[in-house]
Amino acid sequence: MLIGIVVTNAIVLIDRVRQNEEKMSIREALVEASATRMRPIMMTAVATICAMLPLLFKEAQTGSLVSQSLAVVVIGGLALATLLTLIVIPCVYELLYFKKSKKQRMTAESTEQPIEM
Repeated sequence: MLIGIVVTNAIVLIDRVRQNEEKMSIREALVEASATRMRPIMMTAVATICAMLPLLFKEAQTGSLVSQSLAVVVIGGLALATLLTLIVIPCVYELLYFKKSKKQRMTAESTEQPIEM
């Protein structure tokens, strides 16, 4: 369950970046995609974490130790994976395409230089 949620969020984020790259630079596409996808990613994470809270705070009964441990792992893993999805994946994406990103920034800087009279 945890892996499915995290991988789906990352795939949708990268797909959005790829769509935006056609009309924006890599950095602008990453910022726009992260801002757009942040709400659905956070909603999924918060809903799943809230669903696990009853398992986490349930009184210890016979056999409930496993479900309590499962809740701890899912809550911690999902919280960390959500941060990684929104922060680390865009950074790594730009690092992997650093040549293309640098070329786009250089082109943008050269077109923005003011004409002196």
